[in-house]
Amino acid sequence: MNQITDRRAKKTRLAIKNAYIDLIEKYTDDQITVVMITQYADVNRATFYDHFSNKSDLLEEILCDVRDGLKEEILTPFKEKNAIKINTLTPTTVRIFEYIEKHKKAFHALYIGHPVFKQQMEELFFEIFSKDIRMELQSEIGEVDYEMFLHYQTSATLGLIFFWIKNNFHSATYMMEQLTILSNTKVINLVSGSG
Repeated sequence: MNQITDRRAKKTRLAIKNAYIDLIEKYTDDQITVVMITQYADVNRATFYDHFSNKSDLLEEILCDVRDGLKEEILTPFKEKNAIKINTLTPTTVRIFEYIEKHKKAFHALYIGHPVFKQQMEELFFEIFSKDIRMELQSEIGEVDYEMFLHYQTSATLGLIFFWIKNNFHSATYMMEQLTILSNTKVINLVSGSG
């Protein structure tokens, strides 16, 4: 394939993906048809099928793009450093929020339109922090079960990210600061609300 044809194919694939993402924000997935996608992308059905076998194949590629891109962003700072202190804003946190903000349309569409997206994000974070990056933990009151902590931390981090997506992407800088603050906050007491 020559360079011009390759560029055209990439442009067409991107147009189809963007059309699907735009449609997810307006319709349920059951309402979206290949015909709708092709009309929105301004391509014919044969062109769609040259690139994707069906709508599920298209969705899987979009999910893969998002997951792979986010994973790359999380791991990039570790190419330069073996360890990163978390008591300040970390390069990993910055890269996560900047990547999501750059691709916020896709993240929002997948968040509202595909429940499997949340599960795949959880699996991605769990995989990264159990295989690629290990957190060094310290507790003053007992031994920490790493796997349990990983589930706890993943749920908290993704909870904040999903809150951000659901609430139309407040400032990424603010969210980065909040994640850093929340990750370093120690609960001191539980106090009754009645009293």
